Amino acid sequence: MLAGDLANAFAGKRFDMHVHTTASDGVSAPADVVRQAAALGLGGLAITDHDTCDGLAEAAAAARQAGITLIFGVELSCELAPTRGAAVREVHMLGYFYDPARRELGQMLRYLQQQRRLRAVRILQALADAGMPLDSTFLRDYAEGGAPGRGLIARKMVQAGYVQDSDEAFDKWLGHGRPAYVPRWRLDATEAVRLLHRAGGVAVMAHPIQARDDRLIALLAAAGLDGLECCHPDHDAGQEQHYRAIAQRLGLATTGGSDHHESGLGGHTAAGAEIMELLRRRHSK
Repeated sequence: MLAGDLANAFAGKRFDMHVHTTASDGVSAPADVVRQAAALGLGGLAITDHDTCDGLAEAAAAARQAGITLIFGVELSCELAPTRGAAVREVHMLGYFYDPARRELGQMLRYLQQQRRLRAVRILQALADAGMPLDSTFLRDYAEGGAPGRGLIARKMVQAGYVQDSDEAFDKWLGHGRPAYVPRWRLDATEAVRLLHRAGGVAVMAHPIQARDDRLIALLAAAGLDGLECCHPDHDAGQEQHYRAIAQRLGLATTGGSDHHESGLGGHTAAGAEIMELLRRRHSK
């Protein structure tokens, strides 16, 4: 887009910058999510499926038809230790405005998807061993792409009547340290920042409260992090202001997103001016 077109696309509008679809562990197809966003009056949204960009083509076609802006996104599963020898923390990195055709990024996404599928098979086996067998045929939908996650398996457990809701599935079975938890390989978070930059995009740390260590933000900022997701369903008003203050101190852009999987689309959004700032950072690299 030209500068004037960009101003028209983003000025005065709200964007949900953290949205999942059936390409990973969301409940709605990419086109359906786009139509829902348009019905809510959003100016646009970013599809940020876990470790995959397979839903972007479908979403882009729907966005053109709906007349709203689609931002190419992805959520990379990463890890980082706050200091040498310290416990490694899980970090999720949101990438925006990248070129999905870049070979290096594509290779990494395919590897991450493969790891997710292998992990899903191992989780299903652990559940079966615990007396909770699940029909694994749903994994066939991800044989050629996409990234099945624990959220999807949790919903299958609910449907089978093994648990009341997804929270119970994670609390009792799928969460870290629980009987059906299976670890998997994750990308170093600083390398994720560099990978997204090499693909022409920007890197934003997702829901920093979940990393449980604010020192990671400064480490990532030193590695070139572009922004911080301050507005998120897991952040209350005080925590949002806390992270906005950190972002300001470290010179990071701020964003917001609903982390939509089943509900909440458009509930936590970023202003058009914040998206323009991310674009400015992308073009200044």
